[in-house]
Amino acid sequence: MAFIKKSKVKGKIYYSLVEKIKVAGKWGIKTIESYGTNKPKVYQPDIIKGFAEVELKKLDDNSVDLIILDPPYGINYDTDFRKNKADNFGSIDLDNETIFKTFPAVVQECYRVLKDASALYCFSRWDVSQRFIDMLSNYFTIKNNLIWVKNNWSMGDLTGSYAGQYENIIFAVKGKHKLNKGRHPDVLKFDRVAGKELKHSHQKPLKLLDFLINKSSVRGDVVLDCYMGSGSTIISATNQGRRSIGIEFSEKYIKISKDRLRKE
Repeated sequence: MAFIKKSKVKGKIYYSLVEKIKVAGKWGIKTIESYGTNKPKVYQPDIIKGFAEVELKKLDDNSVDLIILDPPYGINYDTDFRKNKADNFGSIDLDNETIFKTFPAVVQECYRVLKDASALYCFSRWDVSQRFIDMLSNYFTIKNNLIWVKNNWSMGDLTGSYAGQYENIIFAVKGKHKLNKGRHPDVLKFDRVAGKELKHSHQKPLKLLDFLINKSSVRGDVVLDCYMGSGSTIISATNQGRRSIGIEFSEKYIKISKDRLRKE
């Protein structure tokens, strides 16, 4: 997790964006970006309660610099496998054919609100990725179907199928978008969120979101996530000095997101 660090040198306060890293079993601090004596602005996210296909219509044309989507995959996922039933997340709302009925309208609105020469990332899974690509390609240019290697496997058929160790991230653009800091391989290796730290069954790691946000936006830009869930995208955007908009219809996850914003 990245955060702003203050350092006092000869009576002056210096600011830098840093993250905690573990090297040879010991925790340390790695500087990501230095700001000198200029205090970076911290933006508070705009959290909207409602459904993506409805609330997106209220946003202005060309008002967003980057979109990160993590919609339900339409696979009827359930997490009743945990030994401690209190830790089970249960089924995910809209995680069925409903998402494929509403997603085309979401895509259309995303295209409208996204600025030219900007990017959209959409998480998916191997068995539904093409369905999302088909809908996104009606408006956006698909550049890559990135592979996120989770360095741990997901639950599934424990005896009859191979253990899933990756997810797809569809990378699409509106116009001609240029990645920051050069080209990068289309395989991204970031550890999945540890089970004891999960607030949502499909929660994405902050370091992965930090990477995507820094590749396709700059400080002060507006990042949109209209399937906000437990708030990881808006937390990452805030930590990286971006403005952000999160749309979520579940009061439970809005509360979790606000709690995480205060702590993370």
